[in-house]
Amino acid sequence: MTEKKKPELTEAEILKVKEKAAEMLGVCKKQNDIIGQQIFTILSRFARVIYYPLGKDDVWGFTRIKGSSKETQGDKPFVAINSSIPLDCQVFAAAHELYHIRYDEKMDVIPADIIDENVEDRNELKANRFAAEFLVEEDLLLKELRINSIEPAKIEIKDVLGLAFLFSVPFRTMARRLHEVKAISKADEARYLSLTDEEIAAARNRYAVPAPAADGRIAIDNLTDLAVKAYENQRITFEKLEYLLSLSKLSPLDVGIPIPARNSFPSDSELDAIMEE
Repeated sequence: MTEKKKPELTEAEILKVKEKAAEMLGVCKKQNDIIGQQIFTILSRFARVIYYPLGKDDVWGFTRIKGSSKETQGDKPFVAINSSIPLDCQVFAAAHELYHIRYDEKMDVIPADIIDENVEDRNELKANRFAAEFLVEEDLLLKELRINSIEPAKIEIKDVLGLAFLFSVPFRTMARRLHEVKAISKADEARYLSLTDEEIAAARNRYAVPAPAADGRIAIDNLTDLAVKAYENQRITFEKLEYLLSLSKLSPLDVGIPIPARNSFPSDSELDAIMEE
């Protein structure tokens, strides 16, 4: 039985995706900057973002585009990022969703195996390539190779790990990116992509490369800031503030708001003293 060929983007499709990534870097004025975790701030410019721990084996994220399902068009789409997955995967997921928001305008769910690119949907392949081009811009990657005296023909697993950590992207994304910029061969790319998570973790330990742990954060767009401002402006009660902050697993003390003194009724002896006066 003939093995089904893995779907790939055409050269023309890749060129268009690269143009879109360069355009977005220009819009964000980040042409000469490693994006990394800045992607979260960038994404919040174009969408309302929720971070929630959905589970380490659950979807990486999903997008609901404004006006979908015949709804009234809103001002921003809605994006959720799974904070149970490692931070580098959250970075990739955010950049992947940025493509859908800006250039695809369709609802999207990122499955946990999206990094392996075992998908038929060409828009998903484009979103993956956009994320790689946006997060690991080619000139910046080649510059880092030169700065760190890493010879393309002699790249080892510790170099891939170090570059992945520097750019805050998954190991497999960096391995694929190094092949895309012709820094490693197709055979080396395949070898790195075939490594198991356990083998990658062992290599991180061997070469003392920090592991990108999940942070499990809960954040609902700018709800926390808006709630605090509303309380400070005396528009909501302390109890209402407590409730709104609880949605993000926070308390007023966590955001620097002290518990207010509460008025108490006088005791019987105090009432007797008052009456005697």
